[in-house]
Amino acid sequence: MKNWSEPFQFELLGLTFTVYPKFLLQLTVMIWLILLVVLFVAQQWFGYEMTGADLPGGLISGFLLAYLITILVR
Repeated sequence: MKNWSEPFQFELLGLTFTVYPKFLLQLTVMIWLILLVVLFVAQQWFGYEMTGADLPGGLISGFLLAYLITILVR
């Protein structure tokens, strides 16, 4: 069983990426919750209507933003 607190690396297109799974998971969940609050506020106070791209786009962009933050912090 892999230890979730230890970083691991993978290579993609000649670039090496380091992943900190525990930190990445914590940040991803936190960012998804923040995006949920922002979406709720936009719907309630600004009359925003969800489109078909909001849910999958929020999940993907939240994960990518969390990974970017882990790169910048570590």
